[in-house]
Amino acid sequence: MSTDIIARLCDSGHVATTAQLRNFATAQDLKRARERGLIRRLARGIYACTHIETPLVLAAQSGGRLDCVSSLARHDVWSGLERPGLHLRMKPHQHSRRSIAGAFVHWSGTLQPGSLLEVAPVDAVLEAIRCLGPDDALACIESALHTRFLSDDQLDLVVAHAPARLHPMLSSIDRGAQSGYETFARLKLVRANLKVRTQGYVPGAGHVDIIVEECVGLEIDGERWHGPERFLHDRTKDRNAELQGLRMLRIGGFHVFNDWDTTLATIRRMVSDAQAQRRPQRRRGRS
Repeated sequence: MSTDIIARLCDSGHVATTAQLRNFATAQDLKRARERGLIRRLARGIYACTHIETPLVLAAQSGGRLDCVSSLARHDVWSGLERPGLHLRMKPHQHSRRSIAGAFVHWSGTLQPGSLLEVAPVDAVLEAIRCLGPDDALACIESALHTRFLSDDQLDLVVAHAPARLHPMLSSIDRGAQSGYETFARLKLVRANLKVRTQGYVPGAGHVDIIVEECVGLEIDGERWHGPERFLHDRTKDRNAELQGLRMLRIGGFHVFNDWDTTLATIRRMVSDAQAQRRPQRRRGRS
């Protein structure tokens, strides 16, 4: 019987109410499973797998649901540079079971049902872009689309319900961005009056994160996704792109956020050198 309870919990997103478990377990079954350390009782009438994440535990104990940047972070969606605090959604006029120190509480209704302890993606993203600055908000949406946390239909809902001040930002969504770092790099390059193209295809090298002025390829590596096992793959990609005449520069998040002036100067120099190298070739081609 304990295995049925655990399986049901896992199938329900690792958390379920007593009513949801009623067909699989009696009150005595739940008590025995708790005593054996197989499940957790988060709040009255709410049970969970023992491996449930802390933010969801706190949401259950407060009587709310995980929301905003806390929900995004849980699903590896861009949630801003700073480590997000705990964001919870409460229904209007709802009383909290327990106050969570330092938690940000959003008191509002939702557009879609969501789960027992977490709001739906459309509501999490909509709340997040209200909390974040414009650039972080754009990075959040592009990341949510790339990770498929947000569907096209849900994006339409976000756009329809977003504050008017965010409409200019929403009109510049680029589906080529694969990380928040790429979004910020693209925005900074555009503001520096450089022409950019995202996920440009280079024969033999594949897709390059950002191609600047059609002559410099920029790859932005996040530490999480570019460990030692990617070293050879990345260097081979750079070599093959150079073979096709595309100058390559590989940078990290630090260069985008903490050393941008030098990074931009480097990109400008590479663009200038690449364009100067191409000019004699064009003249020879016309002669």
